[in-house]
Amino acid sequence: MSKQASTKAAAARPKGFKPTLLLILLLPVAVVMAPLAIVLVAAMVPSFVARLVDTSPGRHLTFTVSSFNLIGALYFVHQIFTKGNSLEVVTTVLRDSIGWLAALSGAGCGWLLFLAMPPLVAKMAEAQSALRMRRVHRDQKQLVSDWGQSVATKD
Repeated sequence: MSKQASTKAAAARPKGFKPTLLLILLLPVAVVMAPLAIVLVAAMVPSFVARLVDTSPGRHLTFTVSSFNLIGALYFVHQIFTKGNSLEVVTTVLRDSIGWLAALSGAGCGWLLFLAMPPLVAKMAEAQSALRMRRVHRDQKQLVSDWGQSVATKD
């Protein structure tokens, strides 16, 4: 039973994506840029929460929240690079309330965008459908005027 589940999981994963290879390649970079990695991991906590909550197949919530959260976390990145990339600066940067406001506001904007899109898309589809129905009724009236009432009746 577990062999079938692992086979299905392997089949569902994209063939070119290797998470262990990505981890192996990023680990040396994280060691060299340890202060930046520490600050980004702390700032990206809302993205990790969104990943845990998101159960949809496309992971749209995860991508939306992570993207906006990363944009908000760029304030922290800027602070790290301007104050110096050292471990002593990490606590100073993480104490900055403006940075937290930026990172969490970014994540909040991602959540709002994710929650607002389905109703907006539904309204757009409804409007397109209404326009199409108006065109169909207009064309039907034109056919009746061109060919007579016998075209409009069912036989």
